[in-house]
Amino acid sequence: MRSIELTANHRYLHCVNFEPESAAKATIVVASALGVKQRFYQPVAKWLSKQGYRVITFDYYGIGQSVDKPLKQINSSITDWAELDITTVIDYAQSCQNGEPLIWLAHSLGGQIVAMAHNSDKIDKMVTIASGTGYWLKASQQVRRTAWLLWYFAVPIATPLAGYFPGKRLNMVGDMPAAAMKEWSRWCRSKDYLFDNITAEQQACYDTFKAPIHAFNVTDDELLQRSNIENLLSHYPNADKVLEDLSPNMTQNNRIGHFSFFRSQFKDSLWQEHLLSALQLS
Repeated sequence: MRSIELTANHRYLHCVNFEPESAAKATIVVASALGVKQRFYQPVAKWLSKQGYRVITFDYYGIGQSVDKPLKQINSSITDWAELDITTVIDYAQSCQNGEPLIWLAHSLGGQIVAMAHNSDKIDKMVTIASGTGYWLKASQQVRRTAWLLWYFAVPIATPLAGYFPGKRLNMVGDMPAAAMKEWSRWCRSKDYLFDNITAEQQACYDTFKAPIHAFNVTDDELLQRSNIENLLSHYPNADKVLEDLSPNMTQNNRIGHFSFFRSQFKDSLWQEHLLSALQLS
């Protein structure tokens, strides 16, 4: 496990590289969900490195360890995370490769925005976990009951006061740069999520994304419904796609939810029996 500091486009990114003991079967980049720090994914990263994969985790600029100044001074949107940060991380991943494939292992947001990276064509396969569009009125019942408080009160009031979104204090999402939170709020209030808010050039990036996608829908996801996953996949029209359901009865646990797939309690069930096969390139 080795920490890497990347500086490009006047931004600071902290990555961690998990090298296997022998030649890597593939290089895997783990792309985080919104507001989730890369350290949350260390259990699966360490496990995958023991299975023979090189694994790279990272924090988007303004999240976790990718903070080089007070958060109120970091002006970064989610689109910047895609076009600048992901591009930089893919460049770094390529510099580590020795001819093996590059796999994008994405949780939630990580599978929504990757196509906007200028070098996303270098990805050989994408595997997504609980990654779908997020229009709040088409999300889960739990989201529909509570999201209005976030979008119409917490974001417009707390963000200007703090100079960033103080999600940790509010127990909502986590601390985020103001521009990123405002953009996500706009997406979640739009019927087709981010796809109602991107340019024709950005849309073309989704149209030309051709890496095969293996998407996992978590049946007890408290945030997204299966239709959210299907809708996101429809915006990758030229990629071969597989959608697989994961349910708690596949494990010895009563719950998976939106986040717990990446916890080590699932290494002998979901990781061993489903993730490893999804990572294979046919």
